[in-house]
Amino acid sequence: MTVATPEDLGVPSRAAMPRGMSVVLDPATRQLAGDVLFGGAPPRLLRLSGTGVGALAELRSGPVRSSAGASLARRLTDAGLAHPVPGPPPDHLDLTVVVPVRDRLADLRECLRCLGTAHPVVVVDDGSADPDGVRAACDAAGARLVRRPVAGGPAAARNAGLATVATDLVAFVDSDCRVTPGWVDGLVGHLADPLVAGVAPRVAPAAPSLLGSPLDLGDRPAGVVPMTRVAYLPTAALVVRRRALGDGFDDRFRYGEDVDLVWQLLDAGWRLRYEPAVQVTHREPPSTGGLLRRRFHYGTSAAPLARRHPGHLTHLVVAPAPAATVGALVAGRPGVAAAA
Repeated sequence: MTVATPEDLGVPSRAAMPRGMSVVLDPATRQLAGDVLFGGAPPRLLRLSGTGVGALAELRSGPVRSSAGASLARRLTDAGLAHPVPGPPPDHLDLTVVVPVRDRLADLRECLRCLGTAHPVVVVDDGSADPDGVRAACDAAGARLVRRPVAGGPAAARNAGLATVATDLVAFVDSDCRVTPGWVDGLVGHLADPLVAGVAPRVAPAAPSLLGSPLDLGDRPAGVVPMTRVAYLPTAALVVRRRALGDGFDDRFRYGEDVDLVWQLLDAGWRLRYEPAVQVTHREPPSTGGLLRRRFHYGTSAAPLARRHPGHLTHLVVAPAPAATVGALVAGRPGVAAAA
C-alpha cells in the first residue's frame, strides 16, 4: 500500500511553520543558557544562533511572524522541544466520519448518537451477523451504510468507507468509542500546518481498568516519533487528510494496521500530532481475561510491523531472573520466587 507524500499534494517537505501559528515550549524543555535548549523526544541539546535567539523570543511572545520564527518553530516542534497551539477550526469543515463495525449493535447505536449530525457519517458493516439491525441503526441516525458481506477486518472495513469519501478530511471512529460535542473542532486547528497529515485525541478507557489501555497515550501533547513516548496513533479516533492516505490501510494486517499507516505517513515526510486536550472514551473488555486477549491480539502485529518498518520498534528483552520470579509467583511457588 502507498500513501501520498507532501510533495504529491504540492507541499514542500521542508516547509516552515505557517505564519500566524503559535507554539509553546514543552514543560520538560530547559533553557540551559541564553542560546542553548535541552529536551525533546529523543532528548537533545539545541544551540541557537543569534538569529535563533531572536526567533525564540518572537515565539515566546506570540504567533510566528517572521521567516526565522517559522523555521525555528518547525525545528522545535520536529524535535519535540515545543508543540503547536491549534487555532480555531475553519468556518466550513469538509469532513466525513467513517465508523467500521461488526456485531456491536448497542455500541454502534451509542457511537452514532454521540457523533450526531455535525458531519456526514459512513458506517461500514464488516459482515455483521445482524445486518438488518445495523441498517436500522444507520437509518435512525441518518448515517450512510456500506455493507461488506464477508468480514475482512478493520483495515478492509476502513478502506471500504474511505473509498466513498470525497471530503478533504476523514475522521475514523471505532464503534466502541464515544466522542464529545465539538471533538473535531479541537483537533483540526493542527491541520493549518500543511505538513501535518493527521491528529488524534486522547483515547481513554470508558471505565477504570487495572491494565489501563494501550490506546491511552497520556496527558501530554506530542509529535509522533517511533521509539518515543508517542510512537504511533490509534485509529480508534483519528482525523486525517484524505488525499494523504493514498491507497489507505494494508488489509493484510489484522491488527496493527493503524500503526503501519501512521509509520508510512511519517516515512513519507508527513508530521502527525497527538492532542490530549481533546478526549474520547473507548470501551475496554469488562473482564481481565478479555483485556489480556485483546493485548495478545494487538501484540501479534509486532513481528510484521518490525519487518516492514526496521528501527521503528524494539524487541522485548526478558532477563532470566525476573522472568523466573514472575513464573514462580504465577505457579504459586513463593519460595522459588524469593530464591530467584
